[in-house]
Amino acid sequence: MTHYIQYQGWGIEVQAYESDAARWRPKAAVVGYERGSLQGRIVVAPPAKTFGTVAEADAYAIEMAKQWIDERTPSPLGLFLPKMTA
Repeated sequence: MTHYIQYQGWGIEVQAYESDAARWRPKAAVVGYERGSLQGRIVVAPPAKTFGTVAEADAYAIEMAKQWIDERTPSPLGLFLPKMTA
């Protein structure tokens, strides 16, 4: 289930998806402005990291995205980012 949140001025679109084994894979798209330009990154869990429910995969995807954001320096200004479309 795709949904969108904001964290420290970055937008996170959660995109967990069902794998071949009826398990859920965490994935998120992260976008934000840094040093005057739009930056983006797709974060995906390792292939062995799957979950039994979409809610669990979404939660893990959010944590991966937040970790990627937290490792960025300097942090961007808190900006409103429009929802991304597929």
